[in-house]
Amino acid sequence: MIITHLLNKRRKKHRYSEYTRHNTPDFSVRLIKLVALLFVLVLIDAAGMMFFEGQSLGDALWMGLTTVTTVGYGDISPSTTGGRIVTIICLYVLGISILAHIITEFIEHRLWVSAEKKYGRWRWNMKDHILIINTPTIDSDNYLRKLLQQIRATPALTEYPVQILTDKFKEMLPKDIAALGVVHFAGNAENSDNLSAVNVSDARYIIVIANDYSDPQSDSLTFDVLDRIQEIGSKAMILAEAINDDNRKRLRRAGANVVVRPIRAYPGFLVRSLVAPGTEEVLEDLFTHDNAHMHRFDISFQDRCWQDLICQFVTSGTGIPMAYVTDGEVRCNPEPTQICSGEAIITLLNDGQTVTEQQVRACLNQ
Repeated sequence: MIITHLLNKRRKKHRYSEYTRHNTPDFSVRLIKLVALLFVLVLIDAAGMMFFEGQSLGDALWMGLTTVTTVGYGDISPSTTGGRIVTIICLYVLGISILAHIITEFIEHRLWVSAEKKYGRWRWNMKDHILIINTPTIDSDNYLRKLLQQIRATPALTEYPVQILTDKFKEMLPKDIAALGVVHFAGNAENSDNLSAVNVSDARYIIVIANDYSDPQSDSLTFDVLDRIQEIGSKAMILAEAINDDNRKRLRRAGANVVVRPIRAYPGFLVRSLVAPGTEEVLEDLFTHDNAHMHRFDISFQDRCWQDLICQFVTSGTGIPMAYVTDGEVRCNPEPTQICSGEAIITLLNDGQTVTEQQVRACLNQ
């Protein structure tokens, strides 16, 4: 019963375990050899029982298995001297010792695997996963936590397993981060062996994070990582951060499908860019005055259908309504048929477009 208890110790099955199967050849070979040797001893004992005790093959095997596993039902037992000697040698002396050795090997292997996973040395052999390469130098734990929460909250990404390649967590991942279905491999991203260890060739999405969002030299490290990924080969959608806008084209030529500016306060921006490429340029325009910007007009209106309001603004050349303000609360992108009232309206304008309050009032009065 003790052995049965050891073999049935509680196991916690991870929700993403189907992507993380791994096999250690040395352990497998040793285990197979020990199990084979134990089976041979049971067969020898069964042959002795058949010869000395006159038992059938089924009864002999049953007695051998219940004896060697220490279950000891006692429903069948040797009664002759020869049968008892064979049982003592094959099962009591050798069989139970080998079974104990098998259990010891198994437990030691599980402990070794647990340590390898904990300290980021385990090769997970993932496929179709999200691979995050690097973590920010500053406030990396908090940023990574927010980024992973955004990934898990995004329907298109929620079921993908996530692996992180970084030398940041050599001790172990913080528990709250690991609880988000994440594993890590401890190593430097500027190393082709480490990139192979995290299966860049089989990843579905790859995110290359700039180590330092204020240091342009981070772009050189990102370029090196992308070049190594190209050498290995990958089918993944690759998103990379660029500190210097002049390096965007270089990073795209190096293999990045999407290149974004690092925005550490909003990791959701990175996730949106990953699942909907192109949105990064729209959003970045809103942060700068390169092509478009938002403008607020403090003009009240009553009981207007939102889709009609949009049509009026567009056709009159007064921008595109994006939100309105009512009782101090901003309502972004309401339902098209919603009837709206507010004290202000926020519109999207081109940088070369000049719109006055008089034009907006005239538009609302149509």
